[in-house]
Amino acid sequence: MPAALRYLLISLAGLVLLGGVAVAGILFLFDPNDFKPQIEEAAETHTRLDLQLGGDIGWSFIPLGLELNAVKARLDDEPFLELEQLIARVSLRSLIQMQPSVHRFELAGLELNLILDKEGHGNWERIMPEQAEPSPKAIPKEEPAQQDSGALLFNISEVDIRNTRVHYRDESTGQAVTLDEFGLQASNIKPQQAFPLDLQFHLATTEPALDIRTKLNARLTLGEQFKRILLDQLSSQITLQGDATNQKSVAIAIDGNIDADLNNSRISLSALKLALNKAQLNTDLVISQFDSQPQLAGTLSVAEFSPRELLTQLGQSLPPMQDPNTLRKLSLETTLGGAPGQIELKPLKATLDDSKLSGEVRYTLDSGALFARLNLDAINADRYLAPAEEAPAEKTQTANTQAAPETDLLPLDTLRSLQLDTGVNIGELIINAIPIRQLALKATATDGLVTINPLSGQLYEGSFKANASIDARSQNPRWQVQAKVTDVKTLPLLTQLAEMQQFSGLANIDLDLNTTGNRVSTLRNNAKGQANFAIKQGKFEGTSMSAYACEGIALMHKESIDTSTWPKVTNFEDLSGAVTINGNAINNSALTAQLKGMALEGKGAIDVASMDLDYRAGLRILGDVHENPSCRVNEKLKDVVIPVKCKGSLTGEKGLPCKFDTARFRDVIADKAKAEAKEKASEEIDRGKEKLKEKARDKLQNLFGR
Repeated sequence: MPAALRYLLISLAGLVLLGGVAVAGILFLFDPNDFKPQIEEAAETHTRLDLQLGGDIGWSFIPLGLELNAVKARLDDEPFLELEQLIARVSLRSLIQMQPSVHRFELAGLELNLILDKEGHGNWERIMPEQAEPSPKAIPKEEPAQQDSGALLFNISEVDIRNTRVHYRDESTGQAVTLDEFGLQASNIKPQQAFPLDLQFHLATTEPALDIRTKLNARLTLGEQFKRILLDQLSSQITLQGDATNQKSVAIAIDGNIDADLNNSRISLSALKLALNKAQLNTDLVISQFDSQPQLAGTLSVAEFSPRELLTQLGQSLPPMQDPNTLRKLSLETTLGGAPGQIELKPLKATLDDSKLSGEVRYTLDSGALFARLNLDAINADRYLAPAEEAPAEKTQTANTQAAPETDLLPLDTLRSLQLDTGVNIGELIINAIPIRQLALKATATDGLVTINPLSGQLYEGSFKANASIDARSQNPRWQVQAKVTDVKTLPLLTQLAEMQQFSGLANIDLDLNTTGNRVSTLRNNAKGQANFAIKQGKFEGTSMSAYACEGIALMHKESIDTSTWPKVTNFEDLSGAVTINGNAINNSALTAQLKGMALEGKGAIDVASMDLDYRAGLRILGDVHENPSCRVNEKLKDVVIPVKCKGSLTGEKGLPCKFDTARFRDVIADKAKAEAKEKASEEIDRGKEKLKEKARDKLQNLFGR
């Protein structure tokens, strides 16, 4: 080694030694407590804090350490900070080597008061005095940031933070948050090495009131520049109580491993278990590219639990349901995946009570597009609906006269933003006591145009198939429906849908309907359409058409007949017709049906708003109608039309509001009499003509016979 270099190193070593001796001399010869007034004055001069150093200040050289006791600070003459004790000891040699090694960091009894005023300014923003803005010429040019070529390494032997309290108050909302009983203990903290961590705190809020207590244990690994955070062997217990839980205590436990790699935008959840009272979620999940286009890969499962019991434990009450034994079982199992920017659950399996669901669901984060293909074995939706309540007549009448104002059916803005492609198959669905089997539904929605095609299923031993569309791109949505019904039993369906018990049979219907609007009354008023129908093997329940016919026949015989004890039912083989839908009016101009000894013909209308019927029917006599002698049919009665009038409500009553139409029957009798008189006159004329012909023949014979 050259002599000059050797002397230089010796000189530097000597300077370091002299510096160390000087620092040691200062520490031993000077008492830092003597400088309390100067420190307090400096704080008052350069900040808005009123600093009070009430306890001793201690320092040490080896290791380099500082100790503060009983520190208080006021801001704008209000308490801002209190500190019982702060102890920090650092190895001097480690500082020189740029590898700080903290022997111990201890913080006890810290209390901090933070206030956000009504203008949104925090009191912490007022610690430093306001400085005048420099003139444009005095504004220095920003220099490009210098990249730190080396990472700062650190080692901490022990950290102990205890009994820390932070009070926060927002004067604009009245919200207050208190963090207390805060404690953090850790030891042997080294970069990229696991160390034990214990954390506990109590958090209380107002508006709404919520009380949270947390305990957490884990092995924590901090990567370079804190770009990698690994929580291994995590075990935490959280207890919630407050307004949201109806003052009931709720226990939450989180266990497992969490690995957050910020450099690669990746979070890994390994063997993570979240337990909420008796509900438990398990997952192994990797979330990559979370800062741009998140991508998921992993599994998620929720063990079977009782949602009803859980909600009760959370202090939440369920609305009354028709079946109080619902929501007793719920479970979920799925694999999470999908392309970047999507969340895909495939395959998806779930159970709710006795129902089993399977399929797949995909959600796109950017567009909000939802894709779903789901299969449900069976569900009775009525079990989850509110029980039916029979209101007293007076209350019902009051409710009808004071009905709530009508509201829009569709949220148009939401509908226009909807991107949807769903397909659902249900083995059996019961809704409003109507059983629908093999229900298939496919719906799409794009930019406000919703299409349902198909909607099909089996209903009351028949089937139906429909397609519909809703164009909500304007403020006046347009609705279109086409439907085909094949051999569906009408009586149970109409009874459930509209309390109509008048018809039974196998219905076949072709419907084409369109309307506009966004309220029920508007949709009814604007409805336009056509429907063809045919009902086979049917009955008019509660109505005897043969009784009406026989009343007319008996009158024509000038006899009386009592039909009050006759069965009030009318069988028919085929009933068909076509209707035109125009607003609330359903008009039929050509109804035909084949009855025993009669043909039913008619025309009329139904008011959908009031469900009132106004119909004129005729019973054309074709043969024997009934065995009653007063109902005998002779040749003169054949082809006579017995009038029937049907006028009244279709709801509530079992039978049709029909009766023998005596007023029109007078016209029938008059027409019949005229026809008979005309026929008799015609016969007399014909007989007179024959007599004249005979006389003419006789005269001719006599003339030529001579």
